[in-house]
Amino acid sequence: MRVIMAEVFNSWQGEGGSVPGSAFGRRQIFVRFAGCDLHCLWCDSREYIDASRVSRWRYEVEPFTGRFEYKPNPASVDEVVDALLKLDTGDIHSISYTGGEPTLQVKPLKALMERMKELGFDNFLETHGGLPELIKEIAPLTDYASVDIKDESANATEDWKGLVLREVESIRILKEAGAKTYAKLVVTNETRVENVRWYASLLKGLAPLVIQPREPIEVFQARLMEFYREAARIVGRKNVSLSFQVHKYMNVL
Repeated sequence: MRVIMAEVFNSWQGEGGSVPGSAFGRRQIFVRFAGCDLHCLWCDSREYIDASRVSRWRYEVEPFTGRFEYKPNPASVDEVVDALLKLDTGDIHSISYTGGEPTLQVKPLKALMERMKELGFDNFLETHGGLPELIKEIAPLTDYASVDIKDESANATEDWKGLVLREVESIRILKEAGAKTYAKLVVTNETRVENVRWYASLLKGLAPLVIQPREPIEVFQARLMEFYREAARIVGRKNVSLSFQVHKYMNVL
């Protein structure tokens, strides 16, 4: 089985705040898939959006060194597993599957998740959640999940509200399968507080919410506090957290 990869590396999870399901501050091995069907304005993996243009993938040759070697795409699942095992430092919390959007390649994703579970690792899925029919296929293999709620200001797709509803459905599927799941909302100065209230109402009783300002941080503190307060009034004061891309401040991947 073949997969179009972007990179494999060992690092810290720098997002997720302090809500249940978050792996913030934990050591992970990251498996970045190439290809995404959305076009968010602040995508930080823009070079991997079009999988057909990702001719090779890179893998870290020693854990946490930032030294990489390259192989041609598509990769075999066995090649990816081999790269993962060489990066196991014995303190790995979980394997993070990210992108791009990993569920677009659901068959090799499922094969990878099955192999890593067999080898004793937990699976952590980072997804935009817009494809609940594919989420169903890997939900039973998912131990932890971070599901995006794409704000209107992301301009991710024309059917913005439909996307949000599909993301919430993916959260429901993951939760019902037993995965520790939270929703991640990236906010900007263009984010409207009435939209934050809507997201919170959809998540009430379902999943906690982390609010993450777009990097570099531009959101006024007063607005960020308003978003937090309004969300907490709906989902509960213990079900909201701030999240920042701390790995960028640590100068690691």
